[in-house]
Amino acid sequence: MATNRSNFITLLENDYVKAFVAFDKDYNIFRENVIHHSVFEFDTNIQTCVFLNQIHSNIVSVYNDDFNINCDGVVSALKKTALCILSADCLPLLLYDENKKIISALHSGRKGCFENILKQAVLKMQTKFQSNPKDITLIISAGICGLNYEINGEILDFAQKNFSNFLDKNKLDLKKMVKFQANDLGIEKIIDIDICTFDDERFFSYRKNQTSKRIASVIYLKG
Repeated sequence: MATNRSNFITLLENDYVKAFVAFDKDYNIFRENVIHHSVFEFDTNIQTCVFLNQIHSNIVSVYNDDFNINCDGVVSALKKTALCILSADCLPLLLYDENKKIISALHSGRKGCFENILKQAVLKMQTKFQSNPKDITLIISAGICGLNYEINGEILDFAQKNFSNFLDKNKLDLKKMVKFQANDLGIEKIIDIDICTFDDERFFSYRKNQTSKRIASVIYLKG
């Protein structure tokens, strides 16, 4: 399913939609911006790039329907409009409803997973566009794996009380949690590209070196 290039990986592509992760440069420079051209040199079909001001929440907004850029998830039905998630360990989640032709992009870090931002996105897709979860494909882009994600102190105590099924001692598996949440919502089609940003030297990792740089995971509807 995934196609590797030197600067990006195609995660999903058909006649209607394209999803990819780009890691050729620091995309954090575009944070909190709506840019009316493609910032991706390898894809000139994009006409608008939507970058959120990600605030580690479970807030999901609809572009361009009372859109609030201060959120961690966005839903859209607009063509050639790329929904872009910045990350450097947190999980980027990309959703595509193949029936309604609706897309969503989510920044699901620890807090986003704990607060189930995926559920908020699916509810938004259902209420605004009448999406059926069985028609939704979930793509889990490059993010940290459970083997490399250690938590301690109050966060560990909270996880032990509320999310023990996703813990191995003090290591938290966010991908496992998201897959459980997806199944609970009725999402059956899940694509996990199985790339750990901590292990793979091509990707930025905040856990490894506290970098401020970010990759971009992107989904858009074709024209």
